[in-house]
Amino acid sequence: MNSLAALPRIVAAAIVFLCPAAPLQSQDKTANSAVQKEPAPTPGPEMDQLKFLRGYWRYVSIYDKSSFYPNGGKGSGTYITTEGPGGFSQIAEFSGISPDGREFGHEVTTWDPREHVYKSYVFGNNFPGCIVRTGHWDGTTLIFDADFVLGGTKLHLQSSTVENSDGSVTIAEKFGVDGGELKPTLTLKATREKI
Repeated sequence: MNSLAALPRIVAAAIVFLCPAAPLQSQDKTANSAVQKEPAPTPGPEMDQLKFLRGYWRYVSIYDKSSFYPNGGKGSGTYITTEGPGGFSQIAEFSGISPDGREFGHEVTTWDPREHVYKSYVFGNNFPGCIVRTGHWDGTTLIFDADFVLGGTKLHLQSSTVENSDGSVTIAEKFGVDGGELKPTLTLKATREKI
């Protein structure tokens, strides 16, 4: 067989077998570049709504007379709130005095896009593990709820946070025991310190 006569068949076979592969390679390169060009995720507007809590704060608190605090009481302290990694969370470090004595800990708050709620994880020196709170806005009030067991008692905690016209923040907490009525236990007023 003449090798020159076979050349057109070899070229034709090469075209048939190699041409379909070329567009696939091109598509793979396009898919890889699309992955590389994907913009980095950014925090949503829900995290922007929490920016009013950032800064260095001093607080005073008044404890209502309750089963937890039969004589009521007062407290004071500080907390510092900063932006978490990438802006997807806020981290608060707190330290102070309450009727129970010295308290300190930290809290991480983030937005859960699947559940469409805020999640807050509170760690402190006077309870094991963490308290997980779920939050939402009710108008201009930021409300967090948590259910947990303390000393064998089932508790429901609700805290409401409001930014005041003077830039201070008021937090009111209520507790319910074993599914009972929520009763006021604490009112805290925080004032931002100038650094």
